[in-house]
Amino acid sequence: MQAFANRAAFLLARASEILATLLLISVTALNLTQVVGRYAFSIGFSWTEELMRYQMIWLMMLGSVAAVYRVEHMGIESLESMVAPRYGALVRSALYSVGAIFCLVVLVYGWPLALRNAGQVAPASGIPMIYPYMALPVGSALLLIQIGLSWFGGWDEQSRTSDAAGGKA
Repeated sequence: MQAFANRAAFLLARASEILATLLLISVTALNLTQVVGRYAFSIGFSWTEELMRYQMIWLMMLGSVAAVYRVEHMGIESLESMVAPRYGALVRSALYSVGAIFCLVVLVYGWPLALRNAGQVAPASGIPMIYPYMALPVGSALLLIQIGLSWFGGWDEQSRTSDAAGGKA
């Protein structure tokens, strides 16, 4: 069970990293388009800033999934360093429990909020607003899954560090 949880956590983190990377490339290209258009051609695209903002929300949520897998949340590391090493896993587990509760609240309240805004469209880009709003419940659900898989996997930092270096889970 632990090996399955570790492998599933790795695959979820890898998929979220790939999607986050694609979003970052898109945000960078949109930003470059906006700057070049404004300064080189004296035209600005009103929709690029809006689209970048919505993509950054998704990027943050997907990046958080990978950060949970890699145990790279700065606040958690700093609080763990305040206790004896033997209590580190207990502190990490408690902190991620608080994070899981927060994700559950965001999921429960974010889902109906996204559905309520399904009929609206963004003013500049014309994107249905359900897409930006769905970043919160979808991201929270993915974070909850990743936290659960990491609990079952045992928060094994050594294997996660080797995964980042190109090893296998």
